[in-house]
Amino acid sequence: MCLNHSQSGIEESLAELDGDFRTWAEHPQQHIARKKVLEHLVSFRWVLDQHFTRVAGEGYLENAVAMRPGMYRELREIECRQDEVLDDLDALVRRVRNCDAQQDSVAELFCDFQRLHSAILDEESLERSLVEKGLA
Repeated sequence: MCLNHSQSGIEESLAELDGDFRTWAEHPQQHIARKKVLEHLVSFRWVLDQHFTRVAGEGYLENAVAMRPGMYRELREIECRQDEVLDDLDALVRRVRNCDAQQDSVAELFCDFQRLHSAILDEESLERSLVEKGLA
C-alpha cells in the first residue's frame, strides 16, 4: 500500500536525522555537522509535508472514515497532530538555524528532536490504525 511506502520513507529520514544529530551532539563546535542537520531538517520538512498532503489528497484517511463514519473524530485528531508536528518541526528548524554552539545546548536540541521523532512515529501509527480499522 502507498501509505506504508510513504511512512517507510518518513521512518528512514528520521533515522538519518537521528544519526546527524548524534554526530553534531558529539562535536557541537563543528559547523559542518550543524549545517548537515539543518539541511536534512529542511528537506525532511518538505518530505513530511508532502506525506501529509498525500495522505489527505489521495484520501487514504478519508476513505477509511467513509467506511466507518464513527471514526471521524480520530481523523480530526490525526489532522491536529499533523499540524502540531509541522509547527514543532518548523520551530526546531529555526532553533538549529540560529544555534550558537558556544551558548546553546546541542544536547537540548537533540532531546527536542527525539521528542519530535516520537511524536511523528505516534502520528504515523495513528494513521496506520485508522486505515486498518476503516478498511477492515
